[in-house]
Amino acid sequence: MTTDCPLCRDPGALIAAPRHVPDWADLTAAEQFALLVRIGEVLTAGAQGIAASSVHGHFHLRPIDGSAGAATRLTTGGADPLLPLVTRDIDRAERVDLAVAFAMRSGVSLLKPWFEELLERKGRLRVVVGDYMDVTEPAALRLLLDLDGAEVHLHETGTGSFHPKAWLFRAADRTGAAVVGSSNLSRTALTTGVEWNLHSEGAADQVDAAFEALLSDPRTHVLTEDRIAAYAERRRAAPLSPGAQQIVATEPPAPPPEPHEIQRSALAALATARNDGALRGLVVLATGLGKTWLAAFDSAPFARVLFVAHRAEILAQAMAAFRRIRPEARFGRFDGEEKDEGAEILFASIQTIGRAGHLRRFAPDAFDYIVVDEFHHASAASYRKLLDHFTPRFLLGLTATPDRSDGADLLALCDDREVFRCDLFQGIEAGLLSPFRYMGVPDEVDYAQIPWRSAQFDPEALEAALATGTRAANALEQFLAHRSGPAIGFCCSKRHADFMAEFFAARGIRAVAVHSGPSSAPRATSLERLGRGEIDILFAVDMFNEGVDVPEIGTVMMLRPTESVILWLQQLGRGLRRIEGKILRVIDYIGNHRIFLTKVRALLEAGPGDGSLAMRLEAILAGTASLPDGCSVTYDLEVVEMLREMLRPKSGAEDLEAQYRDFRLRNGKRPRAAEIAQMGFDPARTGHGGWFHFVRDMGDLPDTRVLDSHGSLLRQLERETSLAGSDLRALSAMLAGGTALGEGIRLWAPSPLF
Repeated sequence: MTTDCPLCRDPGALIAAPRHVPDWADLTAAEQFALLVRIGEVLTAGAQGIAASSVHGHFHLRPIDGSAGAATRLTTGGADPLLPLVTRDIDRAERVDLAVAFAMRSGVSLLKPWFEELLERKGRLRVVVGDYMDVTEPAALRLLLDLDGAEVHLHETGTGSFHPKAWLFRAADRTGAAVVGSSNLSRTALTTGVEWNLHSEGAADQVDAAFEALLSDPRTHVLTEDRIAAYAERRRAAPLSPGAQQIVATEPPAPPPEPHEIQRSALAALATARNDGALRGLVVLATGLGKTWLAAFDSAPFARVLFVAHRAEILAQAMAAFRRIRPEARFGRFDGEEKDEGAEILFASIQTIGRAGHLRRFAPDAFDYIVVDEFHHASAASYRKLLDHFTPRFLLGLTATPDRSDGADLLALCDDREVFRCDLFQGIEAGLLSPFRYMGVPDEVDYAQIPWRSAQFDPEALEAALATGTRAANALEQFLAHRSGPAIGFCCSKRHADFMAEFFAARGIRAVAVHSGPSSAPRATSLERLGRGEIDILFAVDMFNEGVDVPEIGTVMMLRPTESVILWLQQLGRGLRRIEGKILRVIDYIGNHRIFLTKVRALLEAGPGDGSLAMRLEAILAGTASLPDGCSVTYDLEVVEMLREMLRPKSGAEDLEAQYRDFRLRNGKRPRAAEIAQMGFDPARTGHGGWFHFVRDMGDLPDTRVLDSHGSLLRQLERETSLAGSDLRALSAMLAGGTALGEGIRLWAPSPLF
């Protein structure tokens, strides 16, 4: 029986399939026969029946006993804590109901990863918390309210009492279990305290009925910010009773984190910039150095804050960081589901708030401080609308790298102020990130045969090429040769991750796949087990690019091509969390496609152009490059030859053409002239007669009529800082007519009018 599935460690799940399969029919005849033998043994031992179920893609058979007491377990705390039992049941539940007299910030924080995962897989979480004796912390209620999709209620006891401590877990097939006992929602009660809690499958229906009755009680109210504020004010106005003070004293709130050395330097630079009159500024911090924490620290003195990002998981992580700094603030979301315009700290998706109609709901000075995370996206139209609309006292742009070969002049969007920068190697030298040993290994996949669509490899063709036994065998060989400590492997798709986990597990490696699909192993539990060394390698898809906090990760495997330098750096960053004595191993596959130069350029911190990258590569190979102590970069000889061929010396015009094509590969569109200038090339000196002639020759100017009729004007525009009135009128007419040249003109023309 495998030990990789949490259900297999459940004393009630005595019969499990030997490997992860969704159904009985997916087992081989030999595996089915072995299970039938086991079923016979269990029935002979006294079980009254067998129930089949499949959770997280793993087929199970569970003995049924007629007595309710047969499926019960008592936990007594201390060495037998409630927490593992609760997290295991959350992992397999579709619905979780919880009623507790008291909730403390420590307890909610402890279980928050499991609650979030339940909600992300579209499960249901309902919580009733009491205000009895005013022990419940308002900060705990706010943490519960931060959970996107949770149904949270406050039971107002008045002069009565309220002492329930009960959990209910329901699976998709309505099977379930209940826990009733003495543990409230606090770290001590869930871990080290002496607490008696009875876990029972037979009591689930009774607890279910009692919970529904509690929700119907007129004293139970939907939790809102206003209700929290009223409770907090009442709690401040009257001193807690001695009994309540004693309870609260056992759970002192964790102190907020302090900024580390580099963050302190960045905070000082930001303060100086504002004292000098700066209204905007860009901060570049390598992955792992705490960009979001920096924003939380720096924005603390400002009353109203807007945090903007393009992914929901970034917003969730930002809320968690800001909540540690501002436990009593009113948080809100502005996304496709919720639009809380009155929040003190508003977390908004750019896809929603960036719409013109939504921007008009806010006055330009509605926020004192605005954070734009992953600022490398800021040249997109939605971000530009936001930047043009708001006039905060300060706007902070954050990025791990402003990679100037990837986009427009981001610095200009921050008033040409790069306030602070700390790259990957500086973070390692400062002792805040782990040193690493990087191995670039050859990828045998022929990427020339995989179609390229919309700035990426065709997903289905890529998956078919990567999820093969030959490539998995090579990955296993590399893993066994280079691994150190628990590992994480980044895959291109859910099926790829599942395939790799099954391949490794079949060969004795403790492996699981974690992603957003139904066949995934539970995320929070898997991360805990990875950190404890109970899992050898965890195969993940993009969901682990951010928010993974497992310092023990000692090996990172890059098993997929990465079009974005930011994405690659984020994946690398999952292993850079420092612990004493750790040197991270990085196993990175390099293939026969120019897109792989993206990760090489990022790792070697090379400048724009193939010439700069080639020089940096040769310095690494010769051992003359400067690397932080403990770091090394090694490329397999086959990889070296592949890279040298892609980086063979070119003329200036050829180098420009190569960079142009690389940009088009990564972004799915041609670069603008300003973006070419940011790469270090002169758009007016392309060897093709001019910028727009160059665009035409690269095949990106389908309509050449404007170029044919106004070529001299466009050449003048490239050379001059001012134009005659007639020229301006002609150019304005071209732009108003929607000419294909318009976007390029607006961003490159020296004239501020364009």
